[in-house]
Amino acid sequence: MKKILIPSLLAIAAWGAWTLAAAQPQDKIRIGFIAAMSGPLSSVGAEQKRGLDLALEHLGNKVGGVPVEVVAGDTKTNPGATVQDLSRLLEKEKVDVVTGLTTSAEILAAIKPVTDARTILIGTNGGPVQLSGEGCSPWYFSAAFQNTQVTEGVGAFMSQKGVKKVYMLGLDYEAGREHLAAAKKGFKGEIVGENYTPMAQADFAGDIARVRASGADAVFAFYGGGPAVSFVRQWAQAGMGKLPLYSNFALADPLTLPGQGKGAKGISITGIYFADLDNPENKRFVDAFRAKYSRDPSAYAAQQYDAVMLIDAAARELKGNIRNPDAFRAALAKANFKSVRGPFRFNNNHMPIQNTYIAEIDERADGTMYLKPGGIVAENARDEFASKCAMK
Repeated sequence: MKKILIPSLLAIAAWGAWTLAAAQPQDKIRIGFIAAMSGPLSSVGAEQKRGLDLALEHLGNKVGGVPVEVVAGDTKTNPGATVQDLSRLLEKEKVDVVTGLTTSAEILAAIKPVTDARTILIGTNGGPVQLSGEGCSPWYFSAAFQNTQVTEGVGAFMSQKGVKKVYMLGLDYEAGREHLAAAKKGFKGEIVGENYTPMAQADFAGDIARVRASGADAVFAFYGGGPAVSFVRQWAQAGMGKLPLYSNFALADPLTLPGQGKGAKGISITGIYFADLDNPENKRFVDAFRAKYSRDPSAYAAQQYDAVMLIDAAARELKGNIRNPDAFRAALAKANFKSVRGPFRFNNNHMPIQNTYIAEIDERADGTMYLKPGGIVAENARDEFASKCAMK
């Protein structure tokens, strides 16, 4: 009888010790932040870092009441470099959660390492199709958008504006194709040209010449970071300003506008966040960002800020202990925080359900350019791939 009872008591004691440990807050939460701190989209990665820093400042450098240590990595805007530095964060640094990533290609490269390490990734820019439907992952949440979602409504908007012929340009990678595909939805006119350009391309003269010769009466162009600045400046210098230009926030936002100048005026863009959105959380965020950086925040900063607040909400629910991945995942899925972008919740595929807005680049009295909101083009938008995701 004792031979049966003693192991049982030991098992109960071990289970009780584990339960007690799981109920106790951690001494420290290690957040792995990895983004494009170098490469063509380094300006975007730096902006993501500003959002991270400001969120932690607002939280007293704690999440869930537990002190935070940030361990940084650099994707170099390159999937191979992403895997290499992410592996360091997971295997050597033993981070509790990973957040950041700047491109969809980086996110796709990151899935296997985080899955193997049973560590949750909260992406803060992009949401590739492969991880939205049948390939959805319990280890990945997008605190940004599903790629097609951020461009939702622009096709119909172009048709409403009387566009009959559109030429489409985009960066030659996963998100470029997904955003152009999304822009086609709802457009009733003719697509007279479609071209994808390399990530590192800086000279768009040939592409602009092809647009001019195409007979298009409008253009949709998906560029971000350095390429966005170069494209818009060259577009204006080529005298193309009278041809309507449509995009999403990647092309023209507070991060790129200083380099684009007045050449950006009149561009119509969609996005899930603009600095002028009217809610208390955004007012606090924008006021603090302006005080610190003397300009409006971009969506990249806002998305990363929200990701930290999401982690904080989940950690609070778990009393400061996020090392049980199942419990942490369930707490994150509730999205029990107030987003700076307004309504926000997760779909079953861990992609957001949120509004998509339209804005136009306009000029302030002092000559600076800003995003003038024009209303909601898709309310509580859901991506079309969630029905193929097996997660509940």
